[in-house]
Amino acid sequence: MPATLELTDGATTLDLLGPPYRASQPVRLEPPDATPVLAGQTLRGVHYSPRIVETDLNLRADDVSSLRRAIRTLESLCSVSESRQSIAHGAPVSLRCQLGDADAQNTDQGAEYRVLRGEVVLPPSLLQEPALSTAHAVPGARLRLLVEPFGRLAQVTPAQVTAHNEQDGAATNWLDVTDAGGTHGAKLRLKIADPGGWSGPARMWVARRSGARRSDKLFFQAESGTTASGQAPFVGRSTWDGSDVFDANASGSAANVARMMWTTRVNSYEVASSLTRAGYVEVGIPGASVPHGLFRALARVRVGGNPFSSPFEPDRYDTESALGFALGWTFGGRRKEPSQADKVHLEQTGSFQTIDLGELSIPPMALPEGYSSPDLRLRVHGIFDPPGPFSDTVVNRFYSVTWDVDYVMLLPIDEGAVIVDGVDSTDRVLIDTLSDTPGVYLLDAADVVQRYADFTGGPFGLGTEDTRIYVVRDEPGDPSAVRFTLNASYTPLVAG
Repeated sequence: MPATLELTDGATTLDLLGPPYRASQPVRLEPPDATPVLAGQTLRGVHYSPRIVETDLNLRADDVSSLRRAIRTLESLCSVSESRQSIAHGAPVSLRCQLGDADAQNTDQGAEYRVLRGEVVLPPSLLQEPALSTAHAVPGARLRLLVEPFGRLAQVTPAQVTAHNEQDGAATNWLDVTDAGGTHGAKLRLKIADPGGWSGPARMWVARRSGARRSDKLFFQAESGTTASGQAPFVGRSTWDGSDVFDANASGSAANVARMMWTTRVNSYEVASSLTRAGYVEVGIPGASVPHGLFRALARVRVGGNPFSSPFEPDRYDTESALGFALGWTFGGRRKEPSQADKVHLEQTGSFQTIDLGELSIPPMALPEGYSSPDLRLRVHGIFDPPGPFSDTVVNRFYSVTWDVDYVMLLPIDEGAVIVDGVDSTDRVLIDTLSDTPGVYLLDAADVVQRYADFTGGPFGLGTEDTRIYVVRDEPGDPSAVRFTLNASYTPLVAG
């Protein structure tokens, strides 16, 4: 028998065991299964689905008005529980159970169940006059609740982790939350702090992936792939200077970038007046390593940085602002060719920027036994789309289109992601579902909330299995120098 049984929304708390409700049955729910598997990990969460619980009420009060008021309060909490699944409509209604003993399945720490829906079932005789205006004792009433069956233990904080901005492998850009007991649907609070190294406001991507797929390789250095030429953006004589890897490029991660460059020097010159592909950088992913799911394709790119100088006058025509980027790919018999609608422009030229090239869905491919999957080839296309034709007859003038690709990352978004805009180098980002006011916030160095962040997506909790949290930030300088200090707190679920 529980020591306490309460229904509350934080402002109003009803003692269901005491007068006037006098619940006659304790709420009993199944404990979660815990099955040991390989490497000391634990598979949990078999009985976490919502369910209906009921208890009989022996309603009794000193007078009619007190009884009717108690019934109305109970019905009010039940009626608002369904609309309060979003914090925007008020604090959620919960059922709290504090147990008086401690055994293998019941702990004296108690448990809390979120109420999804509820109703008070009164005996038919009470609903008829004059009983409704004269009764002050109502045997045979019943409380029926649809609840999330397991409450939450005290907050758990894993060890602090320092992650890199954009590396994969030994230097990682993720935080692992592993073997967290009963993490199905667990609320999470993640603070992302910066120990220094950012150079201004920009965008940050944060995403979650759980289970076996969290270990997929999702980060690719573009210069380790292959490059190929496209149609020249210049009409008439033009030269594709090819692609190259510039080891001395200090602004590239690992001091490497893949470069694509088109040049022309003619006496009579005209630039194309319609959408033209200006080459692409291709990253090949072996079939055995192709990740699956829904992703946002991020690419760190730069337009400009012309390495040539006098006696030629470079970039007289505004070729840099006319250049954008788009995602293409081939996978088995399918392919995606970029269009003008796919093109993403940089906010400025001459420096690197991490841009979002849109969603990429990679479904699993059915394979016959003994056969392998095809490779996935991602292509970052340069798209040259000038506002109109331009011609120049100046002798020996030099024109060029130059662009670099540093890396490509497939950010998983199928299990939750937050994209935060305008993050300054002094900001701390807080992604919070642990509080009664979930959201994304910007903090100062003293953890004082400065404002509600400008973000897309939504704050997320932990996954059903071990969870990996990815962090990527736009950075015009060498992104390898940027570090994040990550603090994660969560509340695991327990049996009531």
